[in-house]
Amino acid sequence: MKIENKIEELVEPIVKDLGFEIEYVEFAKEGTNNVLRVVIDKVGEAMWVEDCEKVSRAIEDIVDKNINQEYVLEVSSPGLERQLKNIKLYKKYNGKNIHVKLFNKVEGKKEFEGIIKDVNEEKETVILELEDKNKLELLLKDIASAYTTYDFDTALKGNTDNVNLNKLNKFNKNN
Repeated sequence: MKIENKIEELVEPIVKDLGFEIEYVEFAKEGTNNVLRVVIDKVGEAMWVEDCEKVSRAIEDIVDKNINQEYVLEVSSPGLERQLKNIKLYKKYNGKNIHVKLFNKVEGKKEFEGIIKDVNEEKETVILELEDKNKLELLLKDIASAYTTYDFDTALKGNTDNVNLNKLNKFNKNN
């Protein structure tokens, strides 16, 4: 079992009890450091640095007992533009606009932007509706990176009806 899967399985109940959900867990070499990144979200509510600190403190002992090498534990929020690292996240953001980079060209391009129209777990595919209304079916294994896109122009104009990935005013604690 990959270390990411093991850690996610061990800490998920704790994270859930604290009122959060895990977006993804990754263990990566960054420079000379190993980094265990646990990305959490609080559905429908703003995330604060204190939330990440609370989760970090709650899971650090379990993580320490299960990683046999030097590492840095990083607990963070997914941000406004969220990375799609697994099939669970493609399903969660079904209907949202995303930007996709592929390993190899499809229809002469390596990058696409579109709305997630369907996710097939069995086939491990995602169907994007592109700007021209054509649909593109992609295998997850062919996607180098993908993330949701946040429409800052619409949010700044005050029309947040279609942009609800934690509205910009969430950063003001007085609201």
